[in-house]
This record gives sequence, C-alpha cells and structure tokens, in this order.
Amino acid sequence: MTWTLELGYTKPPPGLSANDRSHWATKARSVAAVRGLVKSLATKAGIPTMQRCQVEVVWVVSDKRRRDADNAAPFAKAIFDSLGADKGVTAGIVPDDDPAHMVKLMPRIEHRPGCTPHFEVIVTDITHRPDTVHQITTERL
Repeated sequence: MTWTLELGYTKPPPGLSANDRSHWATKARSVAAVRGLVKSLATKAGIPTMQRCQVEVVWVVSDKRRRDADNAAPFAKAIFDSLGADKGVTAGIVPDDDPAHMVKLMPRIEHRPGCTPHFEVIVTDITHRPDTVHQITTERL
C-alpha cells in the first residue's frame, strides 16, 4: 500500500537546504515544524504501523529552472526522522528510521507545468518484500 503526503513548502524551509548556512536555531525551528507537520499528515492519512517502509521525497516544480535535488537532503532527513525515528516528534509508523526499517530514496525533482510548487512524501509499505542487500567489494591491485 502507498500513501502520498503533500507538504505546502515551495522550497526547503530555512536551514534545511544543503546550501543554507542559517543559524542553528533557525534550522531547529524548521526541523520542529516539519516533524510536526509530517506527523500530523501521516496520522490524518491513517498510515498504520509497519515493519518496513520506503520513503521518497519529490519536489514538484512548475518551471524548469536549474535546481539540485541533493540540496533538499537536510529537508528529507527531517521528513524521514518524523516518520520513523525512535525519539522526538514522530508518527512512529516504523520502529526506527534505520536501514532495517526504512528505505530512504534520494530526493528528486519533478516538473509539472502549471502546478503550485510543493513537496510530496510517498510512503510505501514494504514489510513483505525481501530485504536484499547488495555488497560491493574492491580488491587490492
């Protein structure tokens, strides 16, 4: 099952962009606001407790200006923490936001002409999918 939460932010909040050099208190306020909003939306959407989930953050934009999806990583971290971290303000849909319980996809940017810019958080229950771990090793030459 999959749920989509729509966050009204048009860009990452102050302090939650990789290029932002805001004061720590600004970042802390933004993290608290994001965690509260995501918890509220997840509860309202009726997302149940599960063992494993996959979470994707999509930045929906209406124009084709250059943006770097990596810059939304601090914002995505606050979202991941709000869904499954074991402390603080969380929706508690998984026991923790570690790799055993949450697959976190890199944020991506999606162009949708004519839409109002926003972020979408796509949560998918993957409890029953096998946990595949790919290990890459390098040999010394």
